[in-house]
Amino acid sequence: MAEPIDTIWMTELFKASPVGMVLFDGEGRVAWANDKMQALTNLSFNQLIGLDSEKANNFQLKALFSRPEKLEVKYRTNQVTRYLGCEYKTLKSPTGSVVEAGFYTDITNVCMLQKRVERLVLTDEMTGALNQRGLTRDLEPLISRCRRYENALSLIQFEFDCSSSEDAEHTMLQLCRGIRSELRWADLICRYTNNSFILVLPETDLTSAEKLARKLIEHLQSFFGSEMPACCSTVAEWERGNDIKMLLERMENGMVVAREKNNDCVVAA
Repeated sequence: MAEPIDTIWMTELFKASPVGMVLFDGEGRVAWANDKMQALTNLSFNQLIGLDSEKANNFQLKALFSRPEKLEVKYRTNQVTRYLGCEYKTLKSPTGSVVEAGFYTDITNVCMLQKRVERLVLTDEMTGALNQRGLTRDLEPLISRCRRYENALSLIQFEFDCSSSEDAEHTMLQLCRGIRSELRWADLICRYTNNSFILVLPETDLTSAEKLARKLIEHLQSFFGSEMPACCSTVAEWERGNDIKMLLERMENGMVVAREKNNDCVVAA
């Protein structure tokens, strides 16, 4: 029969573990943490011991006490963000006392890779704007919010004729940058087709969207001058009963009308 491991070696084993470990006492406070956990959180042993959900606010670690599957740790000293995968076990001693144990592994590289893949899947490579898949993902919750709270939501579509441009892709990039510079942080821009963009404007009614569309055309004209591509646009406000498909169909119908009108027109769909 194997001899029991000396407690000194057990302590050294926990200290050397490549996995962060934390023991929480019966009141949910940190009772012990190994060296790896100190490195992962950038906190000393003394800072960790006794830490509870209230004190954790000082270190942006409040989520540690909600037992998440993934923990985001932001280092205030260098603004670096680290992501930790989390697992939890309830441990019971021979005397009947119970503690909660948390085990934390650094999954930052995996999370960053997932974000890069997501960007490739959901954005246009040239302009960095959303693609159609990204538009669907981000527009759906906004429409759900409109249904629930009856908030205003409008879309603008710009279609450009870049056929005379020597480098149509570069022109679309410049157009995207010009449009984006005039948008609010909550607004979305999508490269809907090779030569068109759709803007998603939360908390914006049709009148305000029409004004913005004309303002953006003037802004682009001042930037491009005589090299401004021919442009037509359509504007639509979400209406009760509209889902994404119906709203985009309204935009398409409005664009058909806009193409028949003069350059730089804005058509309400």
